[in-house]
Amino acid sequence: MKLIDFDEKFNRRMAKFLEKHAGERTEEEWEDVIAAAYRKFGDTVLAEIGTTPRRYFADMADGQLVETLKEYLLQDIAVPDLLCEELERRGAVPEVLALLHETDEDLVLYAIHFIGADPRAAARYAEMLTEDAYGEHVKEELAENLQAMADAAADALLPLLNGRARDYALDILSHVRERDDRVYSALLNAFRAADEEDIPLYAGYLASYGDERALPALIDAIAREDIGFVAYRELKFAIEALGGSYDEERDFSQDAAFQKVKAAGAETDIFQTKK
Repeated sequence: MKLIDFDEKFNRRMAKFLEKHAGERTEEEWEDVIAAAYRKFGDTVLAEIGTTPRRYFADMADGQLVETLKEYLLQDIAVPDLLCEELERRGAVPEVLALLHETDEDLVLYAIHFIGADPRAAARYAEMLTEDAYGEHVKEELAENLQAMADAAADALLPLLNGRARDYALDILSHVRERDDRVYSALLNAFRAADEEDIPLYAGYLASYGDERALPALIDAIAREDIGFVAYRELKFAIEALGGSYDEERDFSQDAAFQKVKAAGAETDIFQTKK
C-alpha cells in the first residue's frame, strides 16, 4: 500500500513559516499557532489526493482505516493525527476491537486509545491482563480504562482474583461504585490476609470502595500492638474515610519509618496536620 506522509508534508510547510517568522512569538504562543495551522492543514484540499486530509480518512470504511493504520506502523511512517482522530471518533467498532487480539504492542496501544473506557471492551481488557503477550505499560493502560468503567467490568474481573492478575483486579474493583457483596468480600478478604507491608495498600482499596461495613476489620487491625507507623497511618486514613474514628494514643518512637519522618521534619498525620 502506498502511503502519504501527511505529517512530513505539514512539517515541511510549517518549517518554512517558522523560519520566516522566527523570534516573533514565545514558545507557548508557537504551540498554539502550530496547532491551529495543523487544523487548517487538515481542511485544505491537497492536489495529490483531490480532497482534504481530514476527508481522505473520513471517507474510508472502518476496516480500511484499520488496515491503513497497520501499514503506517509497518512501513515506519508517522501515523497521522488525522487518522487517529477519525478512528477515535468511531470508537469501539468491530474492526478496532479486533486489534485487541493483536500482539504488536504499538498497535494494541493505539487500539486502547481509540476504544477508551467502552464497556464493549471490558471483557477483553480483563482477559489481556492475564496474558504474557502484553507488557506492564500495556496493562497499566488497560487498568486505567477498566477503573473508569469498573462497575461494567466487575463481572469480568472477579474471575481473575485467583490468578496472576489478582493485584490488577483488586485495584480496579476498588473503584466499583455500585454495592456488590462479591466485590466487598474480595477486598475485605484480601485485607485480612495481607502481610503488614501490604496492609496500607489493601486498606486503601477498602477506603476507595467506600463500604462502612469494613470499619470493624480496620479498627481491629489498627488496634494491634505490633502494627507499624506506616500501616497505622494508612489504616487511620481508611477508617476516617469511611466515617469512623480512632483516637487511641500510640507510641511509634522506636519505629524506623516514624524516625525517618521525624528526622525529615515532617511529623504529620495522613491529613498533613502537625502533631
